[in-house]
Amino acid sequence: MKAALNVKGPNGSSLAIHDVPEPKAGDNDLLIAVKAIGLNRADLSRPVGNPDEPQANIAGMEVAGEVIGIGAAVKGFALGDRVMSMTTKAYAELAVADWRIAFRVPAHLSFTEAAAIPVFLSTGHDALVSNGELKRGDAVLITSVTAGVGTTMIQIARALGASLVAGTSRDADKLARLKAVGLDLGILAGRDNLAEACMGATGKKGIDVAADNVGAGLLGDLMDAAAVKGRIVSIGRLGGKIDQIDLDKIALKRLKLIGVTFRTRSQDEKIEISRRAWADLGPAIESGAMKPIVDRTFPLDEALAAQDYMRANSHIGKIVLTI
Repeated sequence: MKAALNVKGPNGSSLAIHDVPEPKAGDNDLLIAVKAIGLNRADLSRPVGNPDEPQANIAGMEVAGEVIGIGAAVKGFALGDRVMSMTTKAYAELAVADWRIAFRVPAHLSFTEAAAIPVFLSTGHDALVSNGELKRGDAVLITSVTAGVGTTMIQIARALGASLVAGTSRDADKLARLKAVGLDLGILAGRDNLAEACMGATGKKGIDVAADNVGAGLLGDLMDAAAVKGRIVSIGRLGGKIDQIDLDKIALKRLKLIGVTFRTRSQDEKIEISRRAWADLGPAIESGAMKPIVDRTFPLDEALAAQDYMRANSHIGKIVLTI
């Protein structure tokens, strides 16, 4: 089968299209004929493995497609089902996925749209709800909101009853476009004062849940913008990994600073994260109340160009590979 592999390039890791052996489904796996593949920021930093094991170097972590094989322990799925799932080795014509983190694609969604859902839905729900303790009526702030996971978190916050959804970006036009999916307050990074904007929009109460995709350089502003007993959830580190913490601010406001990642999660944890996300948000996806935002598609053969497009940070929502 055709697949895009992580390989060593002249300036670090790169991608190359190769023919590799087809995967085999384990007892808990679905074998999927892949129709679409969602790109994620983590795809850009995957290390190159053993060149003698090309299948181990297949890139990617989420797919949508049709079930063509079923493991012995799989329950509730049938051949021909349209499914979407987090997985590994996704940039390929065939992929395997644990049935316990796979979901059927609602009839009104295309495979391209479905491939934009699994990672962002689980990441966003885990950050805002499981760790951010989002409650109806909370004020929510999402930094770098125009990135793919940010656009999903807007809709998660809206679906679960947030009183305010604010977001930051360096692009005023992108912020304006996100008003249509539920963004109440767009804050232009580098121009607007983050704390003043958030305090002004909340009657000086502050932000209850801040989902941070930026990292270094922003933590102090997030603490200033936070409400008493606010929760700051560190998801991404687009601006860097190292920052300073004013412990007095944390103490005075009784803040929680929480880090999240899938890299250190066990499979059982991933299964539970997916289950919780779908339990809370599956009905909104099935009804069409939550809609994935796809910025642009590329064919699998142009996977490297798709990743370069992601690096340029010119997209809103999801970039998807198609087969």
